[in-house]
Amino acid sequence: MDVDIAVIGRGMIGAAAGRHLAEQGRSVALIGPGDQYSSHGDAARITRIVGRTGVWTELAAQAIGRYGDIAERSGIDFHVPCGFLAAHRDAADWAERAAVFGSDARLVDRAWVRETTGINISNDLDLVFEGAPGGYIRPRRLVAAQSRLAEAAGATVINAEVDSLRGVAGGFEVSGSFGTISARQVLLATGAFAGDLAAVQLAVERRPRTVVMVEWEGFDDGREIPSLICDQPADERVEEIYWNPPAEYPDGVRRIKIGGNLTTFGPLEQDQLMDWFQSDGNPDEVDSLFQNLRALLPDADFGRLTSKPCVVTGTVTGYPYIGWIDEGIAVARGGNGSSAKSSDEVGRIAAGLFSEAGWDSSIDQSVFTPVHV
Repeated sequence: MDVDIAVIGRGMIGAAAGRHLAEQGRSVALIGPGDQYSSHGDAARITRIVGRTGVWTELAAQAIGRYGDIAERSGIDFHVPCGFLAAHRDAADWAERAAVFGSDARLVDRAWVRETTGINISNDLDLVFEGAPGGYIRPRRLVAAQSRLAEAAGATVINAEVDSLRGVAGGFEVSGSFGTISARQVLLATGAFAGDLAAVQLAVERRPRTVVMVEWEGFDDGREIPSLICDQPADERVEEIYWNPPAEYPDGVRRIKIGGNLTTFGPLEQDQLMDWFQSDGNPDEVDSLFQNLRALLPDADFGRLTSKPCVVTGTVTGYPYIGWIDEGIAVARGGNGSSAKSSDEVGRIAAGLFSEAGWDSSIDQSVFTPVHV
């Protein structure tokens, strides 16, 4: 098979980039396993317009604006607009930035939050609530929707890992269990599992995180809870927590998932990833997260608890790397734990690298410049 562009990595960013490239008329091979260790394997990821910076806010707003089109054309629904709550020292600034893009984010008080959502906020930080489109997305379904639309536009979707990438005359050979594909150019959207496919190494950290999932039966009065980010939680072993509200997992069980940032952590090397993903995560982090969950939802009865490890791919800039890293090789990598909701826009910008027009975003290209080791 001979294609214009091989997109290596079929997570949320890679699948989005593959779709945009195919819909621009390029011949594309979108290659990657349909289910991975990465964050898109979860049943829910927070989506919201309100963001920590103007860049993240714009990326989210642009991506969220296309959710409906992606769902309608693919026939796969992946967005649950159940609302989003932030308890953060800068939350008022988040709301102000988001208002530019049509968000209804507004300051609320603790009594309203407690009565409406059942959430008990004990710190004195600003509280901001955003209604629809705030809520969560179903990552597996988003990847499936993007992949379906990429195929409909003529892309070849290959459900397999890439074992090697080799430069040859006129382009590259991409090889794996599927055989060998010839591509004139390559986009790497490989997340934490980038490996040594490219000779150029980027300045990234593979940050270990543990998530706790607890079976959820709901409140007696039927209240529904929104997605949440809470700074300075009650149990201070973690600096900040987030949760995805109760969502149905593939086994039919509804679970609430909570995660956070331990006050101390050490990044992982590439060769440590598999051992980490085969563990149950950090037990101290598990205990802290569960204590915070109980403090935030004092009226809830929880079922069985499970934990699992994950990895956040962090960059030195705090934003995804989107750009060329070698002759014929571009990258869209480094979500910093915030790119799921914005993946369609990150993928769209990355696809623009391969067009004659070049950079296609109102955000300055230098923000996303890859940093080499």
